[in-house]
Amino acid sequence: MTSNDTPRTPDAQWLEERLGEGSLWRPDEACLPAELTDAESREFLLTVGFPAVDLDIVGIDTRHLLESDEPRPLDSDEIYGNRYPDDDSPPKNFSFTMALWGDQHLMLDAADGGITHYDPNGWDHGDGWKGPAADSLPNLAVLLALIAESSTALNTEDDGLRAAAATELRRRMIAHDACVDDSEFWDEIFECLE
Repeated sequence: MTSNDTPRTPDAQWLEERLGEGSLWRPDEACLPAELTDAESREFLLTVGFPAVDLDIVGIDTRHLLESDEPRPLDSDEIYGNRYPDDDSPPKNFSFTMALWGDQHLMLDAADGGITHYDPNGWDHGDGWKGPAADSLPNLAVLLALIAESSTALNTEDDGLRAAAATELRRRMIAHDACVDDSEFWDEIFECLE
């Protein structure tokens, strides 16, 4: 456990207590694309599952995961501007969209399991990659659960209480995953909460 009894790797019960019963997308082995080679991510999806929710308080939506039987791999080199769209060579590096915030994406790196921030507005000039947003898929699941756990306090009309709740949430998220502290994605989320 980390601070405030937050598990390093959550189980389904801990996540559903915060996100709601039946809130986890748990594909079977046949639905996981071969391009997803990170063993920890595969195991987490098959045994625990990943939140498929709309966190309205911050505008993060992961319900798209329920819309198809198999997540669609994206060519990481193309979307991050490391190769040209008209390059006909077969892709070698893959990513999957795990969360959406407006037009911003949190992407799962298929090979190493890291979560990065992708801005689709910059893909054509090599400016789509915005850096790490979480160390792993289990960490991202915990971060989403911490937001859900704080949603009542964040939704208050009292500006002081809302600011205090946002500050405490950010502290807990950084304590769980240091990537949050330097992430443009999370910085923008907290700016909206303030």
